[in-house]
Amino acid sequence: MRPLPAGRLAEYREYEPVVSSHSLIRVKKHTYSVPSRLIGHTLRVELHEAELKVYLARDFLFCLPRLRGDRGALVDFRHIIGPLLRKPGAFVHYRHREALYPSAVFRAAYDRLVADHGERPGVIEYLQVLKLAAEQSVEKVELALQGRLALAGKWRATQVREALVPVARKVIELAGLTPSLKVYDTLLEGEVTHVS
Repeated sequence: MRPLPAGRLAEYREYEPVVSSHSLIRVKKHTYSVPSRLIGHTLRVELHEAELKVYLARDFLFCLPRLRGDRGALVDFRHIIGPLLRKPGAFVHYRHREALYPSAVFRAAYDRLVADHGERPGVIEYLQVLKLAAEQSVEKVELALQGRLALAGKWRATQVREALVPVARKVIELAGLTPSLKVYDTLLEGEVTHVS
């Protein structure tokens, strides 16, 4: 047997993927989504045993769970909802579209919106629902969607938003008015002067 190396083994391997226009990076035949603000940047990825640590230059950004197996994809809808809202036509042909349904309720909501509004308007409505899930939480939106799916008739993403985030009504308070009665007395006496 050969002797063991004198130095310590590396705890991770380092990669430098460039973020694609679809907000994706590839590390060891696996695809991971990253926030769309990083499109075009070269990232530094430390591939550890159970996770990926992602850096932009020296700044630590976030961790991702490491995928196992030969090939796979880990796509988070929160990372790509912005670009999809700008180009909703890309949703239908998106390669990792199944990752854009956080649960079966979201898939049923997508099917219902497309059936009720047509393909393009239905996709836009569904993307607005996904945006709401990214802003609030998947669980809250899922509960609101279950209520909408139980009702007959068409509904829109704005109705789901209003159910979760009611619009705050602004109440304007007026200052109390206390008129001076002396002005009336002078008017009755006929001594009209400049009243301020």
